[in-house]
Amino acid sequence: MWSKSSNQGYISFIPSKFVVLDKYHYKMKKEIGVFVLFMDVKFSNIFLTGFIENYFISFTIVSGGFYMKVNQDRLWEHLQTLAAIGRNPDGSITRLPFTKQDQEAQDLIRTYMQQAGLSVEIDPVGNVIGKWMDQTMTGKPVVTGSHYDSVIQGGMFDGCLGILGAIEAVTVLKESGYKPNRPIYCIGFKDEEGNRFGYGMIGSKAINGLVSDEDLLSKDEKGISLQQAMVDFQLEPSLYKQCQKTDFLAMIELHIEQGKVLEQKHKQIGIVTGIAGLSRYTITIYGESGHAGATPMKGRMDPMIPACELVLRIQKKASMLKDCVATVGKLETSPGACNIICDHVMLSLDVRSIDPANIDCIIDDVKAFLNQIPFQSTLEHEQSLNCAPCSQSIQEQIKEVCQSNDLSFMSLMSGAGHDAMNFYEHCPIGMIFVESHKGYSHRKEEYTSPISCAQGTLVLAQMLQRLGQ
Repeated sequence: MWSKSSNQGYISFIPSKFVVLDKYHYKMKKEIGVFVLFMDVKFSNIFLTGFIENYFISFTIVSGGFYMKVNQDRLWEHLQTLAAIGRNPDGSITRLPFTKQDQEAQDLIRTYMQQAGLSVEIDPVGNVIGKWMDQTMTGKPVVTGSHYDSVIQGGMFDGCLGILGAIEAVTVLKESGYKPNRPIYCIGFKDEEGNRFGYGMIGSKAINGLVSDEDLLSKDEKGISLQQAMVDFQLEPSLYKQCQKTDFLAMIELHIEQGKVLEQKHKQIGIVTGIAGLSRYTITIYGESGHAGATPMKGRMDPMIPACELVLRIQKKASMLKDCVATVGKLETSPGACNIICDHVMLSLDVRSIDPANIDCIIDDVKAFLNQIPFQSTLEHEQSLNCAPCSQSIQEQIKEVCQSNDLSFMSLMSGAGHDAMNFYEHCPIGMIFVESHKGYSHRKEEYTSPISCAQGTLVLAQMLQRLGQ
């Protein structure tokens, strides 16, 4: 037992099966435990964490007292239920936008929001927006959430933890008796991945005024435009400009890391320093086709040779730069036969960094290489996204929440793009990462443990509590 008396009163804590870390922190010896709290008066800034049955608990005594409990089983059940929508026979998930599976997922998320006591609306591009607000709440809203679509044959946690964790976080706050002074929005963003139309993040882009009429003309492999798919989905894409709501206090997103860093460093929470910008290019190197057997090695103009040299050069250059990654993920030859020297080689290039100078450095090096080889070539720019640094203040607050709850943490950048990055120009942003088993993502083996999901959700809930003041 630990007791404290002061001129403010007397508080007693009686832990059972807990290890005392210090007078404010306790940790479970076993999964099952009993915790009894007696509070006679107001006392502030005392935090206790642990596992009680299937709950991940954070007790916070403030202004008369309330406690938060993330219901790990409830969150996990919601994740499993959503994962069943679009499940393939091999266990992977395909849930593309504006499909039957998308409609089922949208309806499920809407139901979960309503169960959490949120007022729900679907905007003209299909974002599911759950609002915790009433007439007593003033000031700019706080936004949280993520996407619920998937890549083709993807996993069950990418995006889904962010929106279902947001709903659980709001539920936790409501159950604790907390009421914010400003509105809190939980948003299930439409089509972050861009797998169907080649145009991603339409939901978060529309909210931030980043969609154009031309973007809606993007087509899928069947020739159906994004605009037509929305109409078929009973939406009104012509009203997309009405989605814009940029007057926010902050945006904070919970997400799986999608990499190995947290697992390798044995850290429970990742505090994201920034979301990498990216540039995508298509590189084509032209040569001369010929018979694979009849054409002597000397004098060949085989474009595969410089293409391979370029891939290795890009790998070496990116490895020399801090917080920079570069990927050649696609390589196509023409005519593509085993007995023909190819006529040309096409390579994709994806460069990402939180420092725009690093991206420029890679592209400049590619240009220099193409200029020095005796082959004709082209370098076509396909897409760019600006980097989005995370708010230093939000990073510090996440750190404080982790420390208060005895959660290990580290800072890291996000190499993947996220919906939060589209809010960067309008409000401070922050991201909370939890570990991905072996770094698996965008595949059926994608996995984050129930405890990691609950820990990330607890941090999100306490951040919403702070930002909602």
